[in-house]
Amino acid sequence: MRQSSSTKKLAPNVDPVLKMANTISNMRVANSIKGLVSKKKKRYTEDGFNLDLTYITSNLIAMGYPAAKIEGFYRNHIDEVVKFLEEKHRDHYKIYNLCSERSYDINKFQSRVATYPFDDHNPPKMETIQPFCEDVHSWLSAHESNVAAVHCKAGKGRTGVMVCCYMLYCQQFKTAQEALSFYGQKRTTDTKGVTIPSQRRYVGYFASLVNEGLTYKPVTMFIREIIIQPLPTIFSNAHGCLQFQISNSNTRLHSSESIEVKKGSPFIHITMDQCIPLEGDVKVEFSHKPKMMLKEKMFHFWFNTFFIRERLHVPEIANGKNHFDSTHPRYNSHPVDSDTNLFTLRIDKWDLDVAHKDKQNSKYSPDLKVSLILQQVERDTPWSRVQRGINESTEVDSSLDSSSSEESEESEESWESEVGVQVGCYQLLSEADKGITQSLSS
Repeated sequence: MRQSSSTKKLAPNVDPVLKMANTISNMRVANSIKGLVSKKKKRYTEDGFNLDLTYITSNLIAMGYPAAKIEGFYRNHIDEVVKFLEEKHRDHYKIYNLCSERSYDINKFQSRVATYPFDDHNPPKMETIQPFCEDVHSWLSAHESNVAAVHCKAGKGRTGVMVCCYMLYCQQFKTAQEALSFYGQKRTTDTKGVTIPSQRRYVGYFASLVNEGLTYKPVTMFIREIIIQPLPTIFSNAHGCLQFQISNSNTRLHSSESIEVKKGSPFIHITMDQCIPLEGDVKVEFSHKPKMMLKEKMFHFWFNTFFIRERLHVPEIANGKNHFDSTHPRYNSHPVDSDTNLFTLRIDKWDLDVAHKDKQNSKYSPDLKVSLILQQVERDTPWSRVQRGINESTEVDSSLDSSSSEESEESEESWESEVGVQVGCYQLLSEADKGITQSLSS
């Protein structure tokens, strides 16, 4: 029996969603949906294309994820992106995928796809930015017609971070603010390109590297104290509990116990009682738990230890040049000796991820600040030798026999070694505390 035209099978290798979208009515619906999904991002709507894609410069493109199947109905369909690039930049385009959560068939793009992944709503690892910039610069310099197309999922935040860093790298702009403003104007209709504070902070970090000719290297620090002032509104009318977590990249290093916060307290002061060496990219997250309720996230932020430069200088507090309350017992004393390597990182409300969205100041005062007091670990000190001991004790020689008995012995030795290292760690902390106490009381 002959098949009717309505039941005829689709041609092989044709995406049925794309086939459906080729009808005029469905194209209109799809374009309307895509416009809603892309929100305030500018779209490329010339020559029969309607793509979430923008030329930031003549050879630098920011775009949304090239999706397939159902997702391609409301995002950039990968076949439409291929068609666009083949028509406009045949043999002269390269894709840069920043998504850590997904991938696609790179053969569709002649395998000219480089991946520099990091998580959505987060900054990249500092070690990732320079290689990305060098890769893009090498490709664009190879031929005057070459273009680089950068994307994440939405093609806005993560894409903006790396595009701005590249524009700083090639010295199109001198400051992070100039690069971020230019990107916002080019990519969006409301000039709001990269909006997440931690992502913007990392663009600033990279600007410092470029402008000051610095070479990035790991710096080890540990947090001594955390101060939050003034008290968030959620603690103003009732007692509650605060908790925080510290992570290094994707590894959780510390989860605090519940810290009781009394109603009406002028600030929250936390003294760290554990030795937690931090190196490179660090994330600090805060949450609160009202009585008889589930824990709720408050805010978080990322920082990199290499860029902590401000030394702790106590007299500024007493002179009112600082947000700390001068009556705080921690600061009713003489200056801390500079040999203690104490530094401070101050982040105000508008630079805290999530808290910056509180435009009506209903949860947090506009003067909210979170401050960390950190101690730097010198590479040639006993502390660094202790830290190296931790790393060495956890290394496993691949040439060893993997029998269960030897594994058991090795585990016991590593455990005993690490316990000894931790004891030494606390002894060093104790000695450092004594030195600080003597400086404060002199």
